[in-house]
Order: sequence, then C-alpha cells, then structure tokens
Amino acid sequence: MRHALLACLCLAAPACSADAPGSTEGAGGAGPGLEPWPPLAAGPATGAGGADPATELPARYPADRVLSPVTPYVADRLRAIAQAVPGRDERVFLKAGASGTVSQNLLFCFAGLPGAFYTVDFASEAPLTASLEHFRAGDAAGTTPFDRPTLCAEVGRTAAWALSGDPSPLERELAAIDPRFAVVNYGTNDMEMGATYRAALFPFFDDLSALVDRLLAEGVVPLVSGLGPRGDSVEAARWVPTYDAVTRAIAEARQVPYLDLYRAYVGLPGQGLSADGVHGNVYVDGGVTLPCVFDPLGLEHAYNTRNLYTLRAFDLMRRVVVAGEAGPDAPVAPVAGRGSLADPFVVDGLPFTHGSDTASAAPSTFDAYPACDAGQDESGPERLYRLELAAETALRIVVLDGAGVDVDLHLLGADAEPASCLARHDRVLERTLPAGVYHLVVDTFVGGAGPAAGPYTLVALACEPGDPACL
Repeated sequence: MRHALLACLCLAAPACSADAPGSTEGAGGAGPGLEPWPPLAAGPATGAGGADPATELPARYPADRVLSPVTPYVADRLRAIAQAVPGRDERVFLKAGASGTVSQNLLFCFAGLPGAFYTVDFASEAPLTASLEHFRAGDAAGTTPFDRPTLCAEVGRTAAWALSGDPSPLERELAAIDPRFAVVNYGTNDMEMGATYRAALFPFFDDLSALVDRLLAEGVVPLVSGLGPRGDSVEAARWVPTYDAVTRAIAEARQVPYLDLYRAYVGLPGQGLSADGVHGNVYVDGGVTLPCVFDPLGLEHAYNTRNLYTLRAFDLMRRVVVAGEAGPDAPVAPVAGRGSLADPFVVDGLPFTHGSDTASAAPSTFDAYPACDAGQDESGPERLYRLELAAETALRIVVLDGAGVDVDLHLLGADAEPASCLARHDRVLERTLPAGVYHLVVDTFVGGAGPAAGPYTLVALACEPGDPACL
C-alpha cells in the first residue's frame, strides 16, 4: 500500500474579492487542489487566418492561477520570440536556478530511464504524453533536457550569479545545448542578499529582469517560476508573497509563462516543505522516491506538484511555439482607466501588478506634495491609481523602475489632492489604512538632468497577518 512521507479584503469599483480577476479554480481538475487542465484544442495561430493580432491586448496574470494564461496575444508573443532567432533546438530546454533546480527530484524522473525513480504515473493527465515524448527526444549534449546536469544552476546561487563571469553560467549552458525553451527559478537565495528582505527585493528585480531579457534576446522562450513558501523564518515567510508578486510582474511585463510555486504549494500538507523549512518535499513509497507520480497521494508533495505544472507549461509552450496552435485562454479584462487624474487606473484586486510608463503620460498635474515631502521636485509626469478599501487593510505598495528612471510613490486621500498626502517614499509604502477611497500617484522626480521619466512596475498586496512593517 502506498504511503506518503510528509516531511477578505474586498475592493470596490466594482465590488470584487481579494482574489484577482479571472479565477478558474473549483471548475474541475486532474487531482487534489490542481487547476483545471482542458486539452488545448488545435487551431490556426492568431494572424494566420484568425483575428488581427493588432486588436489583441496583453494578458493580465491573475494571482489566483498557478500557471499564467496563454491568450492569443501571449501565443503570438512566444512565437515572435522564437522566430527572432531561428534554428534553436525545439526539443531542448535550459534549466536555470539554485538548489531546487539542481535536485534530481526536479524533472529528472521524466527522462525515461530504467528504475523505479523514473516511474511516470500521469493519472488523468494523458494529454501530456505527446509533449513528454517530444522533449525526451531532445539531445542536451548527450542526455535528455530533463536529466541534464545544467551549468546554470548551483546550490546557493542567485539570479545575479547566472549572468556573472565571462562566459557566464547562462552563456555556457546556451552554447552547450542550444535550447529553444528554459525554466528559470531564483529568489529564495536572493532574499538573503540584503540587510533586510525589503532591501534585497530591488536588486532581485533588476537581476531576474536582466536574466529573462537575456534569454529573450537569444530567442529562448522562458518559463519563469516563483518562490515557494518558507517555514524556516517568520519574517521570510511574510515576505515571500511580495517576492512572488514581483516575480509574476516580471513575467507579465514580458508576456512569458509564469509558474506560481507559492500558490501551488501553500495548500499542500505542511506547505510541501521538507524538514529544513526551505526546500520542497517529494513523495516516497516503500523507500522509493517517486517525483513523477501524479495521483492524489503524490500530489500532496511539492516536487510532484512542481513537476506536473512544469510539464503542463512546457506542453502549452510546445503547442503554441512548435505546433502553431492557438492560445487557449480568453483575455482577462485590462486594468480600467488611463492613469490620469480624470480617469485613474483602478486597483481592482489584491495582489495587483501593473506596468506603465510616466514618459508617455500627459504633462504633469502635480509638482509637489507639501503635506508629506521634503521639498523634492516632482514636476515630471505622473500616473494615478484609485484604490477603494471596503475594510481596514494592511498594505504593502512597491514601485520598481530601471536604469535612468526615478519615480516615487505618493498616497493621497479620496480627493486626490497633494494637500491630503498621507505618505511618500521612493520605493515602498507600508501601512494599515481604514476603509475608504485612496489614490496612489507614481510621479517622476526631476533632478539636475531633468525629469527621470520612464517605465515602472507597480505591485500592491495585503501584508501577511502580523507583519509589523505594515502596522
């Protein structure tokens, strides 16, 4: 007999739950807690006798999905990445990460080698067989991509490491196996690279963004994976959802697939954690490790769950990039509003992620915030957001920008007047707010070189219960 080794916020305008738009959970599925998995129906690619791709909108990545949606727009985007650098091996993928990627519990069991460890029990996931055989046939310098010991993963490493050196670990692995696809997973070690988890967030955003952008420039279609839960530190556990939201925002901004490991694991027994409270656990039956058993007992464990969702993602990527099939997901409605004082963007759920650009905003409406600044010149263009809280809420709001861009956060009241400014920071606002209407202003700082306008990413989420930073 098998046995397992277990190592509301409501936002109005309009009214909604704290879950982001587009939830599909509870509509059926292949196993306990799994998202529904309808087979992707074959069809013409968008733009090949289908809808005009110019009429499609970028997909939003709802926080209530483990795998981000693959809409017609995303499918076109993934094909365009591949077409920009033809000739890469479409049966090979690259693995980039740290200890969770080095572990043979991740994907090795798909390699089809003899031995009980390599048992694959799809249960009701039979539609994945074609993609499993597709990648098993890939030659990753003498192995399948599943069981290749990648040069771009080492225990304890960060996203910055993957791009360091000449050649870098990423460059060495690209040259060795010439992959069309990749799976990327950093963040847990990156969290420890600052004096605080808050301080480490911004270099992590820069480093992971640079890594993903390098893959895109090489014509590699990446699956970006988020962080799993933490059980080793209360403070770290409180920050993981923030890192998860930022990681999702990086993938969303580039319209590449995202795998939310936090959401996939947090409902598992013991959050799918092993005894150290950091690494995922794996299903063991009779002393035999079985990472590719996807029956209800297997799917109570982290690596089994991760392996199944990763293969699901690669199945979608193969179908749209290699087979040219249509994206299966309908677009989620875009963020309402235009980001102006008259028509602000609407924060319609938490967590909320949104990318915009102050350089393309209308001329500045607000030049200063005397109620909460220290005389900074904010006369550059700004973007506004409307936030309506139905109950008292502890919030963390983060703005992330790139080189040459300097935008700041300002929290205003219902009247959106600088005189009512409640708080200001150049990167993070954390506080508990009573129910009511508020406005967030992402405003451009003006220095000696002029306005430092440009693209930014805004992330807003409810703080974890008991987080003292948000009181």
